[in-house]
Amino acid sequence: MRIVITTPYCWPEVRRGGERLAHQQAAALAAAGHDVTIWSTSPGAPDRDSVLGVETHRIRRYGRGGRWFGQQAVEVNFGVQSLARLALRRMDVWHAIGVPDAAAAAALSRVRRGVRSVYTDLGYPAKASRDRRRDRRFQDFVVRNIDVYVCLSNSTADYLRRDYGRDGVVVNPGVDLEAYRPGSRDPRPTIVFSSQVDEPRKNLELLLEALDLILTDVPDVQLWLLGQGDASRALATATAAARGAVTVCEAVDETELRARYAAAWVLCLPSVAEAFGLVVVEALASGTPAVVRADSGGPAYIVSSPRVGAVVGPTAADLADGLRTGLRLAREASTTTACRAVAASYDWRDAVVPRLEEVYAR
Repeated sequence: MRIVITTPYCWPEVRRGGERLAHQQAAALAAAGHDVTIWSTSPGAPDRDSVLGVETHRIRRYGRGGRWFGQQAVEVNFGVQSLARLALRRMDVWHAIGVPDAAAAAALSRVRRGVRSVYTDLGYPAKASRDRRRDRRFQDFVVRNIDVYVCLSNSTADYLRRDYGRDGVVVNPGVDLEAYRPGSRDPRPTIVFSSQVDEPRKNLELLLEALDLILTDVPDVQLWLLGQGDASRALATATAAARGAVTVCEAVDETELRARYAAAWVLCLPSVAEAFGLVVVEALASGTPAVVRADSGGPAYIVSSPRVGAVVGPTAADLADGLRTGLRLAREASTTTACRAVAASYDWRDAVVPRLEEVYAR
């Protein structure tokens, strides 16, 4: 199939989960024999290169219309630009990652026979929240007209059904089991946090509180912070003992990311309202157990067995108990195999690409 994936921002300029998803999905589809290209934006001159072996076109980015669309102006402009660029392009599937480009894909599929429009919603389609956005009319158009509305987890699909009366198709993001592999754990008991460090919803401050509690019985424990952003505000709230156990790694490349997951004893993602939680799957693929909150959304579904981690309550004490469980699991020989077994159900090649092919062919 000829598949075009559009995303308002792309790797390596923006290193969030959504941008990683777009490129990894494109690479997995290309490896399965499909003709895949990515279209995105660039802050400078238009250019074209290859990311993970997939041709990536970048259109000049514009922020016109900020008076009406606010911070969504770039995405709205990209929707218009992508429709102009792709209207006559030969393709079987237009798979959009942003709302305005999804609206463009839906509009094109209504007038061009043989073009399948697909939208992957990276968040929670909660109507109360979406109605506060400047691009809310694009969201409404997408809900009514897109051929396939993809949700990342059952919890996000529940919101779509409840708030918009539409059924979504759940397609989880994938992981490359061959790339993420177990390794030798660090000599020190090690917790890894791999997310945006200055995003309040990710709850780094709560993790630092839990770390302080753990230090009383695991005095050599350490915490690696791998995400983008400025951690100084969260660290300022922590005790001196907790700060002394933290290593700020900031943004790391894929090679170091995989090495850190394999060396860690447990991954902790204490965030709430996560549409999926790809970092959890990547840690499990590396043989590393995970600790998440029961109200986290997608991650609570991923940690499906007490053999691969813990799903805990909302307090620092709850999180500390879960981390103690994770550190204990890391010492058990069977944990690596159990974690890999769960991650296998999210493997790009064997699980996710066949699901996407089914969605595209409907």
